[in-house]
Amino acid sequence: MAQILPTLFTFALCAILLYWLQRWITQHLQGIGILLFNNSDYGMTLLWLVLLPGILLHEASHWITARLLGLKTGKFRFTPSTSKGQIVLGSVEVQRSNAFKDSLVGLAPFLAGTLALLVIGYAIFDVGEMGRAWENNAWQRMADLLAGTLRVNDAWLWLYLVFAISNAMMPSPSDRESWRLVLIYVGAVVVVLLIFGWLPTPSDALVQQLDAGLRLLTWAFGFALVIDAVLALALVLFELAASALLRRKINYS
Repeated sequence: MAQILPTLFTFALCAILLYWLQRWITQHLQGIGILLFNNSDYGMTLLWLVLLPGILLHEASHWITARLLGLKTGKFRFTPSTSKGQIVLGSVEVQRSNAFKDSLVGLAPFLAGTLALLVIGYAIFDVGEMGRAWENNAWQRMADLLAGTLRVNDAWLWLYLVFAISNAMMPSPSDRESWRLVLIYVGAVVVVLLIFGWLPTPSDALVQQLDAGLRLLTWAFGFALVIDAVLALALVLFELAASALLRRKINYS
């Protein structure tokens, strides 16, 4: 079981970094809109326009999951707005249910976004080979593969979709409302199983399969992280140039 821990740690680190970078990018995209147009509504609209494909996937995943769980759904809303001091880029009305079903509906955007990143990463770009080059410290091979992404057919479209999806897939605060109760229940069950020695020991074959699956996820998240990091750098340079030209500065504190 210990052999899966390094892969699990790397995956968790990529997910955390992707979440942190997503928060930074959305904040600065909005800031650039405010900087250019000197209007907070325009900043929100710019953020919405840039992330629109990811927002559509986010809300559609809520709707599909709710319908699969037998929950009633209402109107879609794809226009940006604010609620309780937070930006809302889209929403769908979903009937409230028990904590388990509500948690699944809230988790749906992350799962759908992950699936989309896996499909794009492995079907369009050679993410698997990039991951193997990373693990083997083959840095030149890694650089060649990353440069090769620009030679893929419609590369800029696919890279944009990776950017938009990865920055809209994270569950919002309202999506996470039911998670605490579910985590408490699951944690209590695991503790009981551990105390009485009822927690089964996974076989070596199962551990290897889990490790292989986590590697696939890690490489897809790592690829999205690289794309987001490059575009975050571009945002920094653009914001600095615009700030100097317009003689205005956005305070993010």
